[in-house]
Amino acid sequence: MTIFVAGMHGVGKTFLAKPACERLGLLHATASQLIREERGTASWGTDKRSNAIDENQRALIAAVSRVRATGRTLLLDGHFVLRGSDGEPVLLAPEVFRDLGCVGVVLLEAKVEQIAPRLRDRGDNSWTMQQIARFVAEESKHAEHVCSHLNLQYRKIESPTPECFDEMVAALMI
Repeated sequence: MTIFVAGMHGVGKTFLAKPACERLGLLHATASQLIREERGTASWGTDKRSNAIDENQRALIAAVSRVRATGRTLLLDGHFVLRGSDGEPVLLAPEVFRDLGCVGVVLLEAKVEQIAPRLRDRGDNSWTMQQIARFVAEESKHAEHVCSHLNLQYRKIESPTPECFDEMVAALMI
């Protein structure tokens, strides 16, 4: 089973998911980590623009399929909306999330004023405040669409505490 943790870059997905997995006994991976391992390379830079989105999603699905075959529950953090090579939002097809075996989604959000410095701290100065706000809105809208389309359990929360995040993940495991 796969529980998907989504949200804009810099919203705190890995910060919350990795320790939650240790506490809940789950396996954690980021989509970018699995794609890099599967393809042997990354097709994006610090600015998160990608020119190989379809190939990356096929690689992610293959990697997650191998993890799912072990029977472990995977807490996978990634995105519903990626940044294309032109900087514009690219919505991932619902079938990607079906093929990842997602049973539930936790969408994390944070204020633009919190996300912007986190991105800069990572060496990414390519985002304007308006672009961040647009991607946050697109991620939320598309997550709701995909979850509705696939009948997935869906939880959305802004800047949760670790305890609150753990509770949300645990509720999706039932």
